[in-house]
Amino acid sequence: MQESNQNTTLQILNILLLIRTAISYFEPMQDFRKSILNYLKKNPAIRAKIKQLAKHFNIPGDGYPEFRDTVKTLEREGALQRFPGHSYGISGAANSVTIQGELDMHPRGFAFVHSDDGQKIYIDAENLASAAHGDRVELALHRPRKGDRNREGHVLRVLRREKTIFLCRVRLKDNECTAQPLIHHLNTDIIIRDMNGMKPADGEHVLAEITEWSTRGPHYGRIHAHVGRDSVPEFDAVLVANKYNLPDSFSPETLQQVEALDSRISEEPERKDLRELVCVTIDPEDARDFDDALSIERDEAGNFRLGVHIADVSHYVPFNSPLDRDALKRGTSVYFTDFVLHMLPEKLSTDLCSLMPDTDRFTMSIFMLVDKEGKTLDYSITPSLICSSKRFSYEEVQEVLDAKEGPFYKELSQLSRLANILQKKRHSEGSIDFDLPEPVYKLDEKGVPESIRVKERLWSHHIVEECMLLANKNVANFARTRGSNVPFIYRIHDIPEADDIYEWFALMDAFGVQVSFFGLPITSAKFQKALEKVLKQNKSSYVMRTALRTMTKAKYSVKPVGHFGLAFEDYTHFTSPIRRYPDLMVHRLLKYYLKNKQLDPELKKQLNPIAKSCSAAELRALEAEREYHKIKQMRYISEHVGSEFDGTISGVAQHGFWVELEDCFVEGFVSKDTLPNDIWDYDKRQHMLKGFRSKLQFQMGHRVRVRVIRADIKNARADFIPADPGNLLAKQGRG
Repeated sequence: MQESNQNTTLQILNILLLIRTAISYFEPMQDFRKSILNYLKKNPAIRAKIKQLAKHFNIPGDGYPEFRDTVKTLEREGALQRFPGHSYGISGAANSVTIQGELDMHPRGFAFVHSDDGQKIYIDAENLASAAHGDRVELALHRPRKGDRNREGHVLRVLRREKTIFLCRVRLKDNECTAQPLIHHLNTDIIIRDMNGMKPADGEHVLAEITEWSTRGPHYGRIHAHVGRDSVPEFDAVLVANKYNLPDSFSPETLQQVEALDSRISEEPERKDLRELVCVTIDPEDARDFDDALSIERDEAGNFRLGVHIADVSHYVPFNSPLDRDALKRGTSVYFTDFVLHMLPEKLSTDLCSLMPDTDRFTMSIFMLVDKEGKTLDYSITPSLICSSKRFSYEEVQEVLDAKEGPFYKELSQLSRLANILQKKRHSEGSIDFDLPEPVYKLDEKGVPESIRVKERLWSHHIVEECMLLANKNVANFARTRGSNVPFIYRIHDIPEADDIYEWFALMDAFGVQVSFFGLPITSAKFQKALEKVLKQNKSSYVMRTALRTMTKAKYSVKPVGHFGLAFEDYTHFTSPIRRYPDLMVHRLLKYYLKNKQLDPELKKQLNPIAKSCSAAELRALEAEREYHKIKQMRYISEHVGSEFDGTISGVAQHGFWVELEDCFVEGFVSKDTLPNDIWDYDKRQHMLKGFRSKLQFQMGHRVRVRVIRADIKNARADFIPADPGNLLAKQGRG
């Protein structure tokens, strides 16, 4: 009994000893926590390594492990922030300067935040938290340090996600599916917890949706769509669409709304019945949606009565409905060679709003009375009901005009005559035509171009273009002349900056083109005449592109400031509501004004944000299409490594020059290291590399022959070398 009591006493003593040891362990840890946090909160700009903090607190060697663990625990809990170089500081916003902005990821893993007040803040990869490219974030600024090129900070929280779905490569290992992002917009893997009924193979590609974001380590998510290998024909389009966050699906609410749409066509009192009027559509051969039709008549005085009839999309898409919100989010349809991202579901774009022949359709019509000199004498706008007489392709119209006989020859010849008059009038008033060549690809079964050719521009294309320009011009005039307080969305193009014009003239001088600066003020007519003088001496498409680069970007605005490039006082976009949201909004506004109704206050308030949103959406679509073309061109040239091509020098730098190959639109770089052994001087003003000994000159605009040595599809880069380095002097000449 006594022995048993002794054993019990010993056990109790051991337990008390363990408790005392534990207390002695945790007490200093609690002291460390309090001391560290108090010190850093009083000094929020400090960033220090653990050993520097330990030295500050005079931590002895045997206490360092506990101190180090405390700092790391505080960092895991979010009380401290880890900075580059394994330094630590306070992470809360309460004791530091915070700002907001948009995050721009760099391919090397770090990022910049473009703040609302115009700052550019560097964010190290370790300080991104869970932020990805395009996210709106709140960040804390660090104290500036001597030698820092940029202000530095760390992300505190994500305020708005730009996107949650990313194109990834699948890796399967140990019954776990990991999705690795293909582009630098997200630099953290995604662990797939929900396969969504799909079974991608290892190495295939998926669109992965993040459902749980992590500040440290991988995110978690589900498979949104199975794409397959990078050899599937649509892969390039899917890659570009995901990179630019182009929506690939419509919301369930939108699909439900579309499903419920009434497809019946009934007469409406305010609609003018034009079903007996002869009107035709003219579109590309492979078009699936036909949103504009033309009609034409002559009066006794010989004036033209041109009718432009546009699908009335606004009839089916009420403002601020789910369908409308999805359309605004897209802003525009985006076209790739083998893939289209529609602004509207196909039931609308290829059915209800498509002006198919012999089918009644709701439209918005503008009739314009135009005299023999191309002057608009009168116009009227009305909701209408039409029945297209025939669907033409551009090629079919051209054949009828060339043969001077065929279906609807009378109407087509009158349209052609009017278009010729309108084009000459535009030119006489200073309108500038940037008629740049466009690439057309013939793709194989894997989406690789077998050939690239220049898209043919027929006179029939110009006929439709002139009619649409006139319609857009007069619709804008209708809105502007109703008064300055009438809200509307215009298509505007500002006057170019004088410095850009000066630079272009300097570049033309470097090209050896004889043209003089026309002086201030800058007008459309002056620039048009200067450009024509240049093109008489050098007709290369590159010269035309340099002129285009001097222009400001056209955009949408509620202010009618005119269109410099077209030399129009009034201009809007009215003619393509199936594929452009501003046109859809213009139709809505016209209906209000035609009825002399007051504009809905909510709609009026939204016009300026809508104009800005649509301008941004258009720019995004253009950048996406440009990158798609670049990828296709790289795929094409990768099949021709070792081949020789003629080209034109399109840019010059200290380390080499760029060459655009003739006819196939491919641009590649010639490194200075591949040129004959010489001392190469870079003349920035003349856009030239000049050999000190050889006197060889490589100047922008020179024609050269090159050999393709490398094509990097992932980074969209091609490398060339001179085809015949020993005979370069004889090969040189201007394009």
